[in-house]
Amino acid sequence: MEEMMKTTKAEEETTKTTKAEEELVQAKMHREITKLDDEKLWAEFEPLEIDKIESGEIKPKTLITNRGRFHSPLFRKREPIIVKEMLSVFPNSTYIKWKRRWNPDSVKDLMVIAKERECTSLVLVDANPLGHDEICIVSLLNGAAAYFRVCNHIPREDLPDQANAPKCLLDPYVHMALFTSQAGLGLSRLIQSLFPKAPTNSRTNKPCRKNAALFQYKDGFVFYRHHWLHSEKAAVSEEMPKLTWKEVGPRFQLLFLGVKKVSLVTGNFKLICMPRPSHYCCPQRRLMIPPI
Repeated sequence: MEEMMKTTKAEEETTKTTKAEEELVQAKMHREITKLDDEKLWAEFEPLEIDKIESGEIKPKTLITNRGRFHSPLFRKREPIIVKEMLSVFPNSTYIKWKRRWNPDSVKDLMVIAKERECTSLVLVDANPLGHDEICIVSLLNGAAAYFRVCNHIPREDLPDQANAPKCLLDPYVHMALFTSQAGLGLSRLIQSLFPKAPTNSRTNKPCRKNAALFQYKDGFVFYRHHWLHSEKAAVSEEMPKLTWKEVGPRFQLLFLGVKKVSLVTGNFKLICMPRPSHYCCPQRRLMIPPI
């Protein structure tokens, strides 16, 4: 009996030592990675599965859900709007209503549902008490979780000269501009993993650009716009149709807040880098249009 008690105590001490070592490693990492442009920011994430999406071997599928916990009537209105816009942005995405907080058990259950539906990504939408609309993109392939605040959102119906996209619109060609920093490169791969590989033109064997999702990264902001190539009827029957780019929408900016790593088994979050925000109100940034 005494030997069993000694063994149990020894195991508890070993467990405590292991936890203390893990906390020490995480604390050390927090000291090392304090900026979102740190070259070690995305080092923990396995790129192999993401490569399969970019090559077209895996077709991505996204599960979108909301926090389901409202603090005022205003949030009840805002959160469904952001959910609706994310469904229009990310192809092959579905939505489920969630009524639980984002704790490890809740995220674990969400991942089980997502895997049953063969999803490769989760998008968690939250309208928080500070009045911010935020989303978290979680890759179910390597556990990367990037946090963003939605700023300067213009719904598609409020866009000037907004064009209705055709019902049979192809999967968009994703154009990434200025994702050259260390944070930008990791973000670029994470965002692209939510989009299927663009179909190719049978004649030129190049990506078809009739439908284009445009992302641009600058100063911690990701700018998004969506266009499609519209064919206008010629005034004279002999003339060729006029091709023009029409904006489909929506239009918004994402303020990059930080990165965590999610355990695909337990749903636990491991902090990688989440700097404290220097401001709570996103400044009005001019939305640029990258070349297609």
